[in-house]
Amino acid sequence: MIGFPRPSGATSDFNVLWTEVVASLRAKGIRVGPSGFGAWNDGDAGLARAIWCLVLHLRPRNVVETGVGHGVTSRFILEALERDGAGHLSSIDIPALDPVLRAQVGMAVGDRLRQRWSYVEGSSRRRLPALLAKLGQIDLFIHDSLHSQRNVRFELDRAWPILRPGGAIVLDDIDANDGFHFFNRDFPVHPSFVCEAEPLHEGPRRLNKKGLFGIILKMPLQN
Repeated sequence: MIGFPRPSGATSDFNVLWTEVVASLRAKGIRVGPSGFGAWNDGDAGLARAIWCLVLHLRPRNVVETGVGHGVTSRFILEALERDGAGHLSSIDIPALDPVLRAQVGMAVGDRLRQRWSYVEGSSRRRLPALLAKLGQIDLFIHDSLHSQRNVRFELDRAWPILRPGGAIVLDDIDANDGFHFFNRDFPVHPSFVCEAEPLHEGPRRLNKKGLFGIILKMPLQN
């Protein structure tokens, strides 16, 4: 639906990188997976792979995500942007109160990719409107912050108007509330997908053992 053949050839590269990222975090003594970042989970392979493919194919210039943690998903966005040689990721997250966790925020990103990354401290409710106003237009939006219906709609209702036609929105843990369902009801002409993550949690598979994620494609304007 985004105009590229399937299979795209991006999956094999993802599998190699996924193994590398997980191994590098574990080598630093970081617990990866369910409740790996305090009470929160790291992004699983199914979610990260979908975002990886979207970035490689859509070639976005402005990507915004809410929720960072160890930065596993952020790493894959940045790696894909680096392959294209363009684009920037802005990530919003509330800094952890625990000083140990605070020091681990974005650890998966590494120094090599930080020139393409802006980390904005604070809640999406406080920081997202100003960030979106500054960017003017975005190509890809990823929700992985507080999974309440109120927060999901707050973020989507602000990101959607400046999401370019042909862009996409990705939401993690859509089974935690009805925000994804009600947004699709309000914008039925735009295709959406409910995606199951893999049930296993070793290697390039699901880390969190639960949850679904969703994708919404913003259809180009019709003449």
